[in-house]
Amino acid sequence: MSGLKDAEGLMAKLRDACKKNNTPEAAKLLSQIKIATIQFTSLPGMKPPSESDPKELLLVREAYELACLSVSLPQDDVPSFDRHMSQLKTLYADYAGVLPRSERQFELQGLGLLSLLAQSKIAEFHTEIELIPVDQWENPFIRFPIKLEQYLMEGSYQKVLSSVGEVPAASYKCFVDKLSGTVRDSIAESLEAAFKTLPLAVGLKMLRFKDATELSDYTAMREREWVVDSSHIVFKEEDKEDLEVPSQRVIVETLSYAKELERIV
Repeated sequence: MSGLKDAEGLMAKLRDACKKNNTPEAAKLLSQIKIATIQFTSLPGMKPPSESDPKELLLVREAYELACLSVSLPQDDVPSFDRHMSQLKTLYADYAGVLPRSERQFELQGLGLLSLLAQSKIAEFHTEIELIPVDQWENPFIRFPIKLEQYLMEGSYQKVLSSVGEVPAASYKCFVDKLSGTVRDSIAESLEAAFKTLPLAVGLKMLRFKDATELSDYTAMREREWVVDSSHIVFKEEDKEDLEVPSQRVIVETLSYAKELERIV
C-alpha cells in the first residue's frame, strides 16, 4: 500500500505543476510517478480488469493523461505523446467496465486521431475510428478530426487551413498547426508547378497568410526560392530533364515480350 500512497503524494505535486504550466517540473514528477507505480499489482495487462485495483488504475490513467496534455504537447514531443496515448487507449477500452469514464477521455481520443492525421497515418486513423463507438462520433472532440480527415480526402485544403480557429480545445492547436503546415506545403508545391508568377493577393489567400512578411518568412523557413515583391510572387523555374519517351524502342520491346509470352503459353 505504501507504493500507492507514495504515488498519490507525487500525483498531487504533478497536478499542481500542471496547473502552474511548469512543464520541466511536471516532466520530473512524471518520471518519479512511473518509478513509484512499478510496485503496483494492477498495471494494465497484469490482471483481468475485474480483479484489478481501481485506485491504482485511476492514478495511472490520470498520470498518462497529464503526461499527454502537460508534458508531451508543451514539449512538442510527438513520439512521447503517442507512447502515452497508447497506454491510455488500453485503459479507456479494456477497463471501461471497472473505471468511471474520465472527463479528459474524449479530448485525448480526439487528440490521438489528430496526431495520426498530422503524421499522414491515414490507415491507422481509420483503424482507430472503428474502435470508437459510432454514437460518440458526434462528440465535438471526436467530430473535429473526422471533419478534417474528410476535408483532406476531398482535397479541400482551404477548409483545413481555416479550421485553425475552430479547435474544440487549446490542446488541439499543436497538431492542427502541424497539419496546416503539411497542407500549406502541398498547396505551395502545386502553385510552383502550375504558375511562373502569381498575384501576391491570390498567393496570400491561397496560403492563408496575412501579409507579404509572413509569406517571406515561410519561404525562407522552407527554403523556397520565391521572389516576393509588392504585387507578385515569382516562382523559381526548375530545370526540367528531357523526359521524351523512346516510343519506337518501347513498341518493339513490347511486341517482343508479347511474342515470348505467347510462345510460353
